[in-house]
Amino acid sequence: MATVTYQHALRQGQKEFKLCQARGQDPYPPALEQLVSGLASLPEVPLGTVAVSMDQIAGTRSAARREAFSRSFYPLLEEKSEFATKWSSLASIHLSEGIRDPILAIEYFNRFYVVEGHKRVSVLRFFDAPTVQATVTRLLPKRTEDPNCQVYYEFLDFYRLTQVNYIQFHDCGKYKKLLRLLGAADNAPWDLEAQRSFSAYCARFRQALQDTAVHDRVDRDEALLRYLQIYGYDHLQNRTQSQLRTDLAVILAELKSESTDAPPTLLMEPESSVKPKSFITQIIRPKVHSLKVAFLHDKTATSSYWTFTHEQGRLHVQETFQDRVETASYFNVLQENVTDRIRALADQEYRMIFTTTPRLLSATLKAAAEFPAIKFLNCSLNISHPILRTYYGRMYEAKFLSGLVAGALSENGRIGYIGDYPIYGMPASINAFALGAQMANPRAHVFLEWSTMPYVDLERQFRWYQVTAISGQDMYLPNRPQQTTGLYLLNYDRPKSVAMSLWHWGRFYEKIIRSVLDGSWSDLDSTAETGTAINYWWGLASGVIDMVYAPGIPPQTRRLVELLRANIINGTFRPLAGPVYDNNGRLRIQADETLTPSDIVKMDWLASNVAGSIPPIELLTPEAQALVKVQGVWKRTDDDAP
Repeated sequence: MATVTYQHALRQGQKEFKLCQARGQDPYPPALEQLVSGLASLPEVPLGTVAVSMDQIAGTRSAARREAFSRSFYPLLEEKSEFATKWSSLASIHLSEGIRDPILAIEYFNRFYVVEGHKRVSVLRFFDAPTVQATVTRLLPKRTEDPNCQVYYEFLDFYRLTQVNYIQFHDCGKYKKLLRLLGAADNAPWDLEAQRSFSAYCARFRQALQDTAVHDRVDRDEALLRYLQIYGYDHLQNRTQSQLRTDLAVILAELKSESTDAPPTLLMEPESSVKPKSFITQIIRPKVHSLKVAFLHDKTATSSYWTFTHEQGRLHVQETFQDRVETASYFNVLQENVTDRIRALADQEYRMIFTTTPRLLSATLKAAAEFPAIKFLNCSLNISHPILRTYYGRMYEAKFLSGLVAGALSENGRIGYIGDYPIYGMPASINAFALGAQMANPRAHVFLEWSTMPYVDLERQFRWYQVTAISGQDMYLPNRPQQTTGLYLLNYDRPKSVAMSLWHWGRFYEKIIRSVLDGSWSDLDSTAETGTAINYWWGLASGVIDMVYAPGIPPQTRRLVELLRANIINGTFRPLAGPVYDNNGRLRIQADETLTPSDIVKMDWLASNVAGSIPPIELLTPEAQALVKVQGVWKRTDDDAP
């Protein structure tokens, strides 16, 4: 029996050997000493005896014995060899009582290289054992700026807390994100029960994923991260294997996405969203005669400037479409069970739902998975989830024009800027404002303060800076008009508002809803087929954002603003054009360089004429921290990542 088993294993090894040769690959297990020079000089950390996943066994420590095995440790030596006899004996032991003696292994970058116990690994590989017990020594690579090294050191922090070595990510920040999704405190070590529970639930998830049709095309740990983002850890713990398979089938588009940090497809103008793929597609568009649309807000229209602008957008939609579209708004939904609210809307046959803040993203994701027939859109930026669409505006274009006015009208060139949430797109708006001010006045300096940092007296700070103009809150409520709205000057008896950046959400909502009614919504590539997330990111040309100014500003300034506004709209002028240095003296945009939309969205630096910084997340108010964890631009400390 043992001899027959070895024959089968040998054929596996010979088959893999020939396949590797045909592909031009090394047919033997990689030898760490041949891959990395200077191994003897690397610091060693003994880890004791741990369970090692078989798919993390990457090769052998030295090249001395590797030619006895194929690349995956199947045997290659002839049946009558002493090696075959020993291998067969180990196979018999494994079948009768199990292999108990641990192997010796080196761990390097969370991959394991066998020092002693090659045949034990080979036998366990043949019998599809999930793990092998190993006494492990970790070799620590020198810490560098290489992304792979940075991710590995994040893994080391994760391992120190959890003792989990079988989760592997390839992007910075993923281990921190996993801990948050599991509800684990960043610096709280897991006890044995937490380790065993996570191991069991992770194994069940992997088995359910293995049962899907796309398991070989998705990264299983990225898939787990996506699942937890949508459903949460509590949900995973309470699902049967059959229910897990159902969940995975529902979020198939999410699983196909290459990474939870893969950039979305940014649709820069409305025309991109309504262009039919072909003449035939245009003829057979699935038109809709009537539509029920709901808007969900985290605050009320009387307490929040942001919610007020979106509610004005809903009223515009209702007036525009009359009886063809029925709309409804729901406020303070975070104070209730959002999922129950959406289920009720589904029962009432609402087929399009807008959630107007990133704070509602998690609930929107869960609902999008549960109700695939409903079109969900969340107002956020750079969110990579194919099962819903997101939307925002290129506010930096309007802020550039506002900066022009500020630079022209500020008496001493010292200008204040009040930022609210350090989220995606905000640094681009600050920098565009600063560059606009610098264009009108080369000596202009922008002093940045954040309204979401508690215990900061903004008025006192700006007096200290001797600013004569301030870019403040852009939106206002009609029942609470303010002199300090938008861009305002301080060199008068009282603050004088001279310019303001505006959101016209009604124009966005009208165009998107019209695309559903006329059938052009479906002209976009199917996210279910491609696994690509779609983010509408419209600018001045769409009318979704704008900048208005007071009639009393000088004619020369008005002409400059209108000229550049027209050139931004027709694409002949770029507000964020190089050369641009940051306020640490580093060249960030080279001359004649065109930033990609993704570069602008993820901008996390400030221009050279900005005095200030992007605050660490721990210095923000609790509400701001919750938003930043979702939208995520903040300065990283050594032990933090978004």
